Amino acid sequence: MNQKLNYVLLFVALLFIQGAIAQTVSGTVVDNYGTPVPSVNVIEKGTTNGTSTDFDGNYSLDVSDLSGTLVFSSLGFVSQEISIGGKSSINVTLTEDVEQLGEVVVTALGIKREKKALGYSVQEVSGDDISSAGDGNVTTALQGKVAGVNITTTGGIGGNSRIELRGNSSLADNNDVLWVVDGIPFSSGDTSDGGIWGGTSNGGGLLDINPEDIASMSVLKGGSAAALYGSRGANGVVVITTKKGSEAKGLGISYTGSVFASSAAYFLDLQEEFGQGSEGVYDKNGTSSWGPQFDGGIREAWTGEMIPYVAEKNRLKDFSNTGVTSRHSVSLSNGNEKGSYRATISKDLTEGVYANHEVKKTNFDLNASYEINPWLNLDAKVSYINTKGQQRPELGYYSIVSYFNSMPMNIRLQDLSPGYEIVGGEHIETLYTTANANYRNPYFLQEQTVNNDERNRFFGNLTANIDFSENLKMRLRYGLDNYRYETISGYRYGDNVSDQRPNYNTAEKFYSEENMEVLLTYNKDLNDDFNLGVSAGANRMYRDTDELSAASGKLISEETFFLSGAEDSATISTTEEFTEREIQSVYGFVDLSFKDYLYLNATARNDWSSTLPESNNSYFYPSVNLSALVSEMAEMPDWITYFKLRGSWAQVGKDTDPYNTSQVYTLGSGNFNLTTASEPDLLVNSDLKPEISTSSEIGAELRLFKGILGFDFTYYSEDTKNQIVIVDLDQSTGYTGKYDNLGLVVNRGIELMTTITPIRKDDFRFDITLNYARNKGEVKELVTSEDDDEFYTFIEDNGGVQVRGTEGEKMGDIYGYAYERSDDGQIIIDDDGLPVQAAERKVLGNIQPDFTGSIGLNANYKNFFISALLGMQQGGDIYSLTEASAAGSGNALRTAENGRMAFFPDGVMADGSSPTQIVSSQEYWGRVSGITEEFIYDASYMKLKEISIGYNLPLSVFGKKGSNFIREARISLIGRDLFYLYRDTPGTVPDASSFSTSYGARAFDFSPVPVTRSVGCSINLKF
Repeated sequence: MNQKLNYVLLFVALLFIQGAIAQTVSGTVVDNYGTPVPSVNVIEKGTTNGTSTDFDGNYSLDVSDLSGTLVFSSLGFVSQEISIGGKSSINVTLTEDVEQLGEVVVTALGIKREKKALGYSVQEVSGDDISSAGDGNVTTALQGKVAGVNITTTGGIGGNSRIELRGNSSLADNNDVLWVVDGIPFSSGDTSDGGIWGGTSNGGGLLDINPEDIASMSVLKGGSAAALYGSRGANGVVVITTKKGSEAKGLGISYTGSVFASSAAYFLDLQEEFGQGSEGVYDKNGTSSWGPQFDGGIREAWTGEMIPYVAEKNRLKDFSNTGVTSRHSVSLSNGNEKGSYRATISKDLTEGVYANHEVKKTNFDLNASYEINPWLNLDAKVSYINTKGQQRPELGYYSIVSYFNSMPMNIRLQDLSPGYEIVGGEHIETLYTTANANYRNPYFLQEQTVNNDERNRFFGNLTANIDFSENLKMRLRYGLDNYRYETISGYRYGDNVSDQRPNYNTAEKFYSEENMEVLLTYNKDLNDDFNLGVSAGANRMYRDTDELSAASGKLISEETFFLSGAEDSATISTTEEFTEREIQSVYGFVDLSFKDYLYLNATARNDWSSTLPESNNSYFYPSVNLSALVSEMAEMPDWITYFKLRGSWAQVGKDTDPYNTSQVYTLGSGNFNLTTASEPDLLVNSDLKPEISTSSEIGAELRLFKGILGFDFTYYSEDTKNQIVIVDLDQSTGYTGKYDNLGLVVNRGIELMTTITPIRKDDFRFDITLNYARNKGEVKELVTSEDDDEFYTFIEDNGGVQVRGTEGEKMGDIYGYAYERSDDGQIIIDDDGLPVQAAERKVLGNIQPDFTGSIGLNANYKNFFISALLGMQQGGDIYSLTEASAAGSGNALRTAENGRMAFFPDGVMADGSSPTQIVSSQEYWGRVSGITEEFIYDASYMKLKEISIGYNLPLSVFGKKGSNFIREARISLIGRDLFYLYRDTPGTVPDASSFSTSYGARAFDFSPVPVTRSVGCSINLKF
């Protein structure tokens, strides 16, 4: 009995001792200004026991040694070690590391480097900044957040995006940016673009990236920044680092959810005074709005009904729907001193504003790391992504917007819907006039056209990090990007436009790219002043694609919407295409630093590309850059906190697509089952050389008044020669063109990033971020070095409007037809009383802006926060083909001026006398709608791109401290593209009004999918 009692007493004593030892220490961490600092690491020194501060800078940690030490560390602050000394409450003030000694950015090859050591400009965007507005498209989420990055979009939700870093450097539109995720190139291919006459827009592979999985995004804009990526990085690189696992604080589970409603906005300004007919006379079958003024009287409509003659207002807006977007993401994360993991599953459903237009996406990501032993660590990432799109809208002349903008203003939606009648089991289009490709029923088009796509993607890497010694390390990495892409398109019903409808088309593509890399790194302090780092590596990239497509020709009926349902099996056609591509590379770089304030970096890479002839397939890229911390080298005034100068020079190259240097043939079947071979239309060039871009930049970084004001300035220059373009050939050669090297394109520009923190107090902080970029691209040479007005045409519409690159001029000149003018600038009027169109095209504007920029505002007050981003462009010109087309049909707002009374147009006769012939509005606008000059607008704008207002819920809401399982909770109200502060275009918007993302297409405002205005809410929880 006594023995049992002794055991009990001993057990109680041990519990008492344990309780005494397991002392809880808590407190708050703030900065120099008393502002709470979240996410500060708090570690019990000598152990793996630790935690981190919450949104309010609070922490709580059970320590095992009352005489121990706590270590407080956070990026951008000087670490502190504080003795516990038996205290249960320890508050800490961290000092900002104003020299940014701890600021690390991800650079080329996924190498993390201190930003102070970089001799070139790198702008990093945090994952929170990318995902804060709830945008599931990573490209549009990046818009406006980086200086010198211009992003244009088209096609509505899931549509294509064009990304330019520091201007356009290619005549052939070869400006694709390289995307790298966790060190592995991520294909952005399988995009599609519309054209003047139609087509759909598809954002391609970049839609697969999950913004919620991004930890940071580094934009490498200059040649020095991207030189180590070789030819693939010649247009710049976006390096994405995804979130990794860490020791769980709580359950390690986090959830992010959001819901948005998007409505169509920003339509062309239309008149609502005149309706169907011609020259003021009503015609129930008319195709334009040149009829009489609306009077509400009863008239016979095209349907045969007697209805009021009134305007059908907001027709396109009423035709569209409210698109609902829902996004949900759940992640599980944990780890210890040996390893970590993070698993995420996300589900997105995004609806467009047109019926059945939607994009669905499912992401699964697993990221894991494990230390096998002290010298070997393995990292692995595996991702599976399924992306489905359906009913992507048609663009260009045959788009829904075009049909509505030219449709007489009194045509009612209720009469057009549902768009068809069923006659004899077939869907017959309901038409308000005679059958014609220019006058279609939008409701019928939505039902008739079919386009669906699906991509199943596996992406990942396995990396081994080997430490041979403290100074010598090796990285071995294998990466794979593999997907299957399927599309189905066609016309489900027949119509009066083409006798080959209904029809069915299908395609399937298998894509695989492997990257194998080795990198050996040696780093050593040579003495107290000098540090030397030397690295050498190699990479092998192998890519192969297999594409199979088939078309049915005309189908038997609507019910046989499949390939074998063709009316005649002889009309079924199939095409199969194989491509292979390989680039072998070796590279190396040297880093030399002196006293931690002078840094020299030099890189070299050589690529061997399989797409170039053996005589030219090897090309070498050198780069060198220098960084000097002037504020460490010399005594600075107290108000200068940090001052750095940097400079760099680099040369990179680009290869071409496969089979542009060796003759290939298309195989087919001929009569008597004989195999035929046909040559392509383009002549190959066995002497093709790589494009070469030589760039340089200088810059400065300055922080003043203890970080209250900061500047990052860059001036850059880039010359790109040996442009690989298609040169037209005479028809007598048997080819339409050939591949050749020609031209020299130069880009010069400046970038300025400014940060201001005017208020930083205990419970209130206000930050302002300004981005400014100015670029001028010029065609210095084309075919010859002489200035002989040679030009390259980027695009031309059916009305003769061209976008050119003319030798000796800025790229992107808009050429079109102007008014014929007298010597004193007055418009010449002909004998019919109408303005005269000049016989020759002339420069009417240029698509390049004077500058682009953004303003970011962030404020935090206690648990409340608000952030906003304004995007802007100043200068540049745009041709509103949308308005020109609507003016010809009498729908544009301007055509209703002066009540459409007959008038004398402004101008003079050829002999200088006043016009004597009076003209009608219909005659006048019929002529003027074909004169480009009348519809050139300033492309300047400023808009509220996104705004977010939120609240960090106190944990007390969920129960007593320590008893609830919710560690963090945040709710936000979000708006995107809510309004424009200014714009010049006629109701439409200049930054998202084109039918395509090609370089020249930005000159056109023409029948895009309506831009949307979105509002929604999000919630973030951590358990």
